[in-house]
Amino acid sequence: MDDTTKRIIERISVSYPTPTRIPTGQVCSVFYDCFQLTPSELARLAADAVGHLDHDTFEMVVGLAYSGILYASAVAGGKRVGILQKDGQIFGPDMRGLRVIVADDVVYRGGRLREATAKIEALGATVVGYACIVDRSGGTAGQQISLGPGRNPLPLWSAFQTDME
Repeated sequence: MDDTTKRIIERISVSYPTPTRIPTGQVCSVFYDCFQLTPSELARLAADAVGHLDHDTFEMVVGLAYSGILYASAVAGGKRVGILQKDGQIFGPDMRGLRVIVADDVVYRGGRLREATAKIEALGATVVGYACIVDRSGGTAGQQISLGPGRNPLPLWSAFQTDME
């Protein structure tokens, strides 16, 4: 991680004196407040996470509401964007036959990503991987998300990796 990315991550890091339950239900002593990121910081972190991918790796990005929506736009880099809403509905263009990346701000165990994959595949798209700003799985998701028996795991691309502490 270069100095610029390090400063961005430090700026959105909120440290608690004792372990605290954060909005997603996990208990930790550091929270990453990704809502504080500027558009240029989101673009920088997206480039850190997926900038190495070939241009034709994907055709659409689906962001998980609410926190993954802005990051999905940055990851898409001008390609199509959809939103997996809190009610489970997907808002956006038709994705049948498209290769899709699922984007969220912070990944803990990958459960939300697996749920999103099932919904996206039911609509006829193929999920090719996942992008996040912070991977907190500490090896649980690692650099891949397991989709279950008989399924190949999919890559998880992130700008920053850390343990859940």
